[in-house]
Amino acid sequence: MHYRHSFPKIALTLIATLAASFLAAQSHPANYNNEGVAAYKAGNFAEAIRQFEQAYKEAPDSAVVRRNLCNAYQSEANALALNNDFRNAIRYVEAAIDVDPRNPSPVIQLGSYYLRTDNLDAAIDRLEEAIVLKPGDLTAHELLGQAYYQDNDLSSARAQWDYVLEIEPNRPGLNEKYEKAFREESVEYDFNRWKSRHFRISYPPKVPASLRSSVFSILDRAYVDIGRQLGGIYPPPPIHVILYTAEQFSEATQLEGHVGAVYDGKIRAPLTDSEGNWLSNQELERRLTHEYVHVAVRHVAGANIPWWLNEGLAETLSKSLSNNDVRRLREHFNRGGEMSLASLEANQINRLDPSSLRLAYLKSHATVTLLWDRYGRNKMIGLLRALGDGMGYESALQATYRRGYALIERDVTGIYR
Repeated sequence: MHYRHSFPKIALTLIATLAASFLAAQSHPANYNNEGVAAYKAGNFAEAIRQFEQAYKEAPDSAVVRRNLCNAYQSEANALALNNDFRNAIRYVEAAIDVDPRNPSPVIQLGSYYLRTDNLDAAIDRLEEAIVLKPGDLTAHELLGQAYYQDNDLSSARAQWDYVLEIEPNRPGLNEKYEKAFREESVEYDFNRWKSRHFRISYPPKVPASLRSSVFSILDRAYVDIGRQLGGIYPPPPIHVILYTAEQFSEATQLEGHVGAVYDGKIRAPLTDSEGNWLSNQELERRLTHEYVHVAVRHVAGANIPWWLNEGLAETLSKSLSNNDVRRLREHFNRGGEMSLASLEANQINRLDPSSLRLAYLKSHATVTLLWDRYGRNKMIGLLRALGDGMGYESALQATYRRGYALIERDVTGIYR
């Protein structure tokens, strides 16, 4: 299941244009600053930065120039982040902090970018720093709670969100996140923990030692194998994995039993079937490898990926289409069933019955298998990188394969009809 992470937008405005009395004896910094203000208002942040940097060189002690340059850096960073260019976005926000180190806004923004790129230690450090600079800032507290949550420190996450909700009880979306963390903590409170170089794994008591060993081996092997198959994609640690019984999985995630596992920023999977029997190693490997593919894909494409591609790639890299899968696809298309990628773009988990969901997965699997087998791994990696750069779904397909939805749908239908 695809995971989509969002974070609060940083509101950025210039604190002031220069008053007529600003450094009256220094006309050059005033002129540079005013040119920068004009460029900023026009949305030309690169030119605004150029002008403000000149003003800053000549008037480094001016609080107005420093704040305006800081805001221009932040706005350019925000534009880059909207296109998923977090590497350069982070560079601009760090420059903003250097210019205006007592300003909490760029520190919060930097923390949010580290959070978005799964650099949890850096995110926590920066967001804690922001709260020191501006005690009680609700955005900083909410983001810090999110960082703790992603680091699986559920009690610390709830403490931050408690503070926010006490002041703003109707904070959009926060009650749902709080309740989710509370459910998970109530299920996982007595779980055992294990840590490897790449993974932090939580699991219930009384899991057989042989099963634990299998899980650890499967995950470490997936990290290497999937990374190689995707051309050297290795997400940074820690990657959190929470393992449950089937009953605990449903209680913690509120998902029905036909959902075999889920990735919501952490890999979550049951170790038992609905009857309470431990899963076979083969089934565990399929599920865990599938969910790990989502981790790797997120590292490249972020949230900008259609459901069918995310799930289809996870299916393709975790198992092959079986004879029964091929038979069902042929039956579907031979009786006039459609192949619509657009209809597969939305998250299907909460909208389809189990049978329809299985068919949606099969169509996604068949589509990605066709793209992978016919055009090769490098094209698929290119598609993921194009999506990571913010390109639209069909535009990225056209740029990579020179084929839009209609041609790909025709190709898939032709194979199975």
